[in-house]
Amino acid sequence: NGTIAGSESYAPFPDPAEGFYVNGSVTSTDTQLGPFTMFYSAPVAFAFPEDNTGASRLIVGDAANGDSILTYDLGNNPGLCDNGDLHIVETATIIGGTGRYAGARGSYTLDRCVNFDTGETSGTISGTIVVRGH
Repeated sequence: NGTIAGSESYAPFPDPAEGFYVNGSVTSTDTQLGPFTMFYSAPVAFAFPEDNTGASRLIVGDAANGDSILTYDLGNNPGLCDNGDLHIVETATIIGGTGRYAGARGSYTLDRCVNFDTGETSGTISGTIVVRGH
């Protein structure tokens, strides 16, 4: 459990009226997991506003050590945040990992606000990661 902050960039589909692609990264230093950076990519299809899927990779600690957690994400937009930014809630299923997180399982939720004009995003992360049966 902790907080996240980062930024996103956007690229339209070949037909911009159909949706766009998101690439982003967020960091956190205040979780039991320790410092991590999460990189994520997802298509956002306007035809499916409640359920857009993507993938993320959490790089835990020093990127050179190879410790990462791999996920499958499902996100939705339940409305706006109090400040007018887009409210995004994503549920991630952990499908494995590398290094000390090899075989990881579990899930977590990102609840965040994103300023679509600037790409800045921040919010919270909460969930459970099980590594090698611990």
